[in-house]
Amino acid sequence: MKIITRYFYKEFFTFFFISLITSSVLYFVIDFFGKIDNFFESNVPLDIALSYFFYQIPLVVQQMIPISVLISIMLMFGLMNKHNEILALRGSGLNLFNLSYPLIGLSILIGVGSFFLSESIVPITSPKANRIWDIQVQKRHSKGAYKLSHIWYRGDGSVYQIRTFDSRKNIIEGLTIFFFDKDFTLIKRIDAGKATWNEDQWNLADGLIQTIEADGSWKSVRFKHRSINLPEGPENFKHTMKAPEEMSFWELKNYTRKIRKEGYDSTRGEVDLNIKIAFPFISLVLTLVGIPLALRKKKGGIPLNITIGIGISFLYLLTFGLSRSLAISGVLPPILGAWMANLLFLFLGIYLMLAEQS
Repeated sequence: MKIITRYFYKEFFTFFFISLITSSVLYFVIDFFGKIDNFFESNVPLDIALSYFFYQIPLVVQQMIPISVLISIMLMFGLMNKHNEILALRGSGLNLFNLSYPLIGLSILIGVGSFFLSESIVPITSPKANRIWDIQVQKRHSKGAYKLSHIWYRGDGSVYQIRTFDSRKNIIEGLTIFFFDKDFTLIKRIDAGKATWNEDQWNLADGLIQTIEADGSWKSVRFKHRSINLPEGPENFKHTMKAPEEMSFWELKNYTRKIRKEGYDSTRGEVDLNIKIAFPFISLVLTLVGIPLALRKKKGGIPLNITIGIGISFLYLLTFGLSRSLAISGVLPPILGAWMANLLFLFLGIYLMLAEQS
């Protein structure tokens, strides 16, 4: 049995690394041709362009790991079926569990490795790639700074302090704007519980406007709703927030906990936090789905197995994206939105395993 297990490990890792390299290269080829015009138009030096793709490698590899695991299983068992090795192993008394447990164990270890990759390397390299894209390519010279507690942005004669910013809905929660004269003396302050972008202006809610009078005193006016025109719109703030992949699990957890305690909407952070936990389990789930499908001898052989693997991956990503969107919009609880795809495909995998065993 140990000989068979070692053989499985050798075959699996051979196909796994081939699949991982192939899928990652394919991603970069598509990404390169999709962005080549941007690099040329911005006159970005070759070394900077190469650095951008280099810093993307850890994130791309991490995202391609689950798909590579599934494709590896489909290739490995497809080739063994072609050579009648599966038939011989079953004839020697090995059941589905004996054939499966080495790969299930490997998928768990790979999931753990994927998690540590997302925690240790990706948060370092992804911000560098994003910074090159924003500043060198898009020429967005950031005037903002992200801190765990707030976003700070230097505007035209003003400084913005933002608690949370939803770039998808263009909604700010916890907004303070400090206005200064040419001598950088504070002359006005606006506080608002919420600010919503409406085409060309900000609609503020539950706020306070403070202005300095000629005698040096301050005048305060409270408001429930007020629309104001500002030089800065949503595009100015979209690149000051850290993306989830730029934060470790604990950094994202602390950020989400902090904004929830302060009474702001933490839904998006909670969804992304649960996804950080759910993502490493994708390899295990797809392994359970892939094994029984790959063990079935089919007329199409290896090409059909690869097609099935790609199809399952696409269906999983579609389910994953849909459940995440539903959770962010509040239709599903954050934990269910992050785990729904895993749960659905886990049940599918168990069903297929039981059907194959019987």
